[in-house]
Order: sequence, then structure tokens, then C-alpha cells
Amino acid sequence: MSASSNFLIPAMKRLMKPTQKLKPGLLPKNIIPKNKWTILRGDKVHVVNGHHTGEVGIVQAVIRKQNRIIVEGVNMRKYSKKPEGGGRGTTVTREAAIHVTNVNLVCPETGFPTKVSYKFLEDGTRVRVAKRSGAVIPRPEILTVRRKPRSNLTGPKDTVKEDVEEITFRGLDENGYENPT
Repeated sequence: MSASSNFLIPAMKRLMKPTQKLKPGLLPKNIIPKNKWTILRGDKVHVVNGHHTGEVGIVQAVIRKQNRIIVEGVNMRKYSKKPEGGGRGTTVTREAAIHVTNVNLVCPETGFPTKVSYKFLEDGTRVRVAKRSGAVIPRPEILTVRRKPRSNLTGPKDTVKEDVEEITFRGLDENGYENPT
């Protein structure tokens, strides 16, 4: 074996390794399923762990693929904004995401942070219940409003109302063939 091959073999092994691995928290097995989430956009939450312990805010966004949420007024970070039209850039302060396990919902009765479980009412509806007091936590009103309003415009691929209402099948005759009229 030559000296150059002694150098090339480890270098080739390094190049063949995958360069980017998922963080353990982002592996599919560690992502919380959608039906297990207890925190929704518009909920009032209390930060119980991390640098911002004790702060209270309203959830602005839920990032389910990363198990993170953005809370209003919590975990403020400075971001630099690129210049527009040859001017100078600016710095903008806005909220950064925090992990969902660092927050608890605020109980509507007591006002203290509480864990949440799901229960079924007698009429069969699934509701969130505070473990601390047993109070039912209602869904936030903001969830009824769509973020992106539905478009009422008809596009080129939409079916026209007259085509939908047109009768195209008139039944079968005694021989099993379609009636022509």
C-alpha cells in the first residue's frame, strides 16, 4: 500500500458519510402526533422551564413538525433585515419559538399553570380538561377565523355550476343499456 492510498481511504470514508443528520427531537418518533397536542393557537400559556420561566403570553403560532410554539412577548430575539432599495438594513425584534414542553396552559378558573388531558362529554364531544382544577378549557375563538380567507373567484380548473347540475345519466333500460333520452 502506498502513502497516497493511506491518505485517500479515510478521506473517502468521510465523504461517504451523510453530512446532515436530524436532531434527536426532530426524528419522526419524537414528534407529537396532531391528535395529542393540547396547546392551540390563541391559548394563554405560562412558561414553566427555560430562560423565560414565569412569563405568560398568548400562543401566536404552533410549529407541529418541530414541537415548538411562538408565544407573544416571550423569547424575544433580534433579527437583521436586509436593506431595501440600496438603503441601510435594520434590526427587528420579534418572538422566537420555544419548545412545547417548556409551557403549560393557564387554568381558566385558578389562573395557575396546569397540565391538560382530553375527556369526552356526555354528548360525545372531545374537550380539554385542566388536571389542576378539572375545569373544561374551551377552544380559542381565533381558531374559527381562517388565516387565509377562501377565494370566491372561479379559476380555469373550476367546474361551472351549469355543468354540475346537468343530468348526464338517465338510468338503464330493460336490457341493461343506458337510456339515450
